[in-house]
Amino acid sequence: MPTAPTFTLSIKGAKDNELLVLAFSGEEAISECFDITVDVVTDRPPRELESLLHKEAYLAFGDRGLHGHIYSIRKGKVGTRLSHYQLVMVPFLRYLQHASNRRIFQNLTTEAILRDVLKGHGLLNGLHVLFNIGPEKPVPHEYCVQYDESDLHFVSRLCEAEGYFYYFKHSPEGHQLIFADQETEFYHAGNPTVVMPFRPINGMAAEHPVIQAFGVGLSTRASRVTHRDYDFQNAHLSLEADRDSKVFPNLETYIYPGEFDTAHQGRVRTRRALERLRGDAELAQGQSDQPLLRSGTPLKVEEHPEPAWNVVWLPTWVFHDGRQPAVLEEYAVSDEPVESGRITQGYRNEFIAIRETVQFRPALKHPVPKIQGMQTAVVTGPAEEDIHCDQYGRVKVRFHWDRSEENESTSCWVRVASSWAGAGYGAVTIPRVGMEVLVAFEEGHACKPIVVGCLSNNTHQVPHNLPENKTKTVLRSKSTGKTSGFNELSLEDRSGAELIYLRAQRDMEQLIQNDSRIEIGNERLETIKGNSTTVLKAEENVTVTGARKVQLLADDHLDVAGSSHTRVGGDLLMAAGQEVHISGDNIVISGGLSLTLSINGQHIVINPAGIFSSTPIQVGGAPVPGTPAMPLAPGDTQTLIAGGVPPSIVFASKGQTDTASRMPLLCPLCVLANTEQTHD
Repeated sequence: MPTAPTFTLSIKGAKDNELLVLAFSGEEAISECFDITVDVVTDRPPRELESLLHKEAYLAFGDRGLHGHIYSIRKGKVGTRLSHYQLVMVPFLRYLQHASNRRIFQNLTTEAILRDVLKGHGLLNGLHVLFNIGPEKPVPHEYCVQYDESDLHFVSRLCEAEGYFYYFKHSPEGHQLIFADQETEFYHAGNPTVVMPFRPINGMAAEHPVIQAFGVGLSTRASRVTHRDYDFQNAHLSLEADRDSKVFPNLETYIYPGEFDTAHQGRVRTRRALERLRGDAELAQGQSDQPLLRSGTPLKVEEHPEPAWNVVWLPTWVFHDGRQPAVLEEYAVSDEPVESGRITQGYRNEFIAIRETVQFRPALKHPVPKIQGMQTAVVTGPAEEDIHCDQYGRVKVRFHWDRSEENESTSCWVRVASSWAGAGYGAVTIPRVGMEVLVAFEEGHACKPIVVGCLSNNTHQVPHNLPENKTKTVLRSKSTGKTSGFNELSLEDRSGAELIYLRAQRDMEQLIQNDSRIEIGNERLETIKGNSTTVLKAEENVTVTGARKVQLLADDHLDVAGSSHTRVGGDLLMAAGQEVHISGDNIVISGGLSLTLSINGQHIVINPAGIFSSTPIQVGGAPVPGTPAMPLAPGDTQTLIAGGVPPSIVFASKGQTDTASRMPLLCPLCVLANTEQTHD
């Protein structure tokens, strides 16, 4: 009667001993998905492969085993009595390599992101996943992007960058995925230390499992790590952290960007980076026949001739190899080929281990995906805002590949490049909600976007129709809210029609700290629909080469604090519709030839020949008082430019204003009263 098989495979939903294990081999390691190939035979009728694919399975060898899912299955040769199958067992985590995504996580710790990803695959139900993260307070990722990578790649990348590792615990009911970041995890995880003596291979079979080969090697590794980074919100700070192992020779690994923005984060990252770089500086390699050995299970070596090696080691990688040809004996089948280097019967393993005092950190095997070139996105913000930015002029955007809800939280605050940026000076144009923008990425890192420009599309077209207006250079803004107003500066470069056009939707202010010079080669037309106020703090000089024509459709008020001088080279002609009033302490009217006063047919003529009157001059009569000159002062000068305006001029007294409004004043006659003509 054949002996009972040492290796067994139990598949959920299948009958016991339906499939007999002929051989198995595969490897498992810390922070890696195990991969075990199992060769089985059966004398039952051939099964449909689909009935076994993805089923849970438990491979038992020794007192422990490995639990996984049937990842692939292949039917081998079918004999007269036996059917052969080859199964591949993997953990449920391995399935995540076939699910890829592009998505954004904001303000979440690494653990929270891992939970979110695993939850999407239903892996947080029950006790499938356990997080044993140490006491150091994790720092949330402000902006973390999974970009064009599988979920498994993303999970592994985050763990490697953070210094987290993962491993599996197995039972016939299932396997548990455990994330941790402290080396003590392996010694408090419920896995008893495997104790084995060293017995070199000598052809004699040992009664108990032993280490048949064991050696230790040393390798040159970096001895110092320096991280440097830059935080634009603390541009004056030098963000640098280093860690030195004090090991000769002094070999520094310099990392930029260091992915930290505080001194504490820098210390944590450099410590974990040095632990990662030096983790395999000393490695033990061995071979044993102990089926209890697993990656992450402490191993105590005993009776080795090298005393320093008789300590506790931590296997980080184990290759399992087992074969039991006895399952074929019942069927008199013995011609099964054995691969070169494989065991012919029984079980053995090979392993790599580090000292228990060494902190394990996973190597950086999963690089951050690089975005080649630039992408376009749409600026987002609250529904009620046209412009959404922070104190740095940063905006939020939504990439076209982002499947999340479109709102003001679609991305982190993204910096906007400018043609000029200084301390309190530069150029500022904030992309508005709905605009399509061009986004670049620092060093191709998807987590570090920068807006470098804006783009037109069919919903946001250029200000002027093209190509008809291709000669125009335009800067046009848009009034906020649901209005059609805008400000604009445009330059027309069409030959023979060159034009600079400036439009202000509402107000326009200018501040010139020194001189202003304007030269107009031809005509100037100026139309002011409201009031115009000019305040001169010094002299005004105006020269008109040609004629001057002024039409006032209302009153003219002129108040001269000093003297008023007018010289007319030709005739001075004035007419008043009602009253001419000239007043002064002394009034002198001087004519070179004659002076004529004419009223309603009566006249007085003064010339060198004498004084002549149309009628005799009579004594008596009453003088007409006339209207005194009471010019109004300009109204209050409104603030033209904030911060640098001349003082305001107050209104004239109310009495002056009332009197002047009843009796019109013709000030040019005051000028006539002081005019003196001189003839040679």
